[in-house]
Amino acid sequence: PKIYLELGIHRGETFKKVKKWAEYCVGVDIDEQYRIPDDEKSSIWICPTNDFFEDFKNTKIKALENKMVDMVFIDACHEYDSALRDFKSSLKILNKGGCIILHDTDPKSDKYTEPNLCGDSYKIVNKIENNKELNIITLPCREAGVSIVTRKGETRTQLRLATG
Repeated sequence: PKIYLELGIHRGETFKKVKKWAEYCVGVDIDEQYRIPDDEKSSIWICPTNDFFEDFKNTKIKALENKMVDMVFIDACHEYDSALRDFKSSLKILNKGGCIILHDTDPKSDKYTEPNLCGDSYKIVNKIENNKELNIITLPCREAGVSIVTRKGETRTQLRLATG
């Protein structure tokens, strides 16, 4: 992705891997202990995700001047309502052809639905599956699963043919 946003960076494992490939990365976490030093390719925001989305509109960071992102990884609060709010807010700033990746959407057992693990955020999958404007695929990887969401009609091929 050109611009990558990660909600819930925890120790930064995913953030650091994507940073090698993205032009600019933004990380958001509520916990100061997970701060990764900012540099010319990234910025870390220590705040709740809803505060981030409000402040993002007013950011003066040059790389974020169009206020849109190409890829979002959501792994912040594992409560359904919070995951849904983060998802809806992410859709508003997602570039055409972009994708949203949701973590913890396919817990392999009831044990993983505990609040300190996947919580009930996995319930978002049904909500997205019923949205006729979105594509979603859920992958049963590791113990928690991930889902990848795109808007219908926005594959690179579809966008290229529409402008060509």
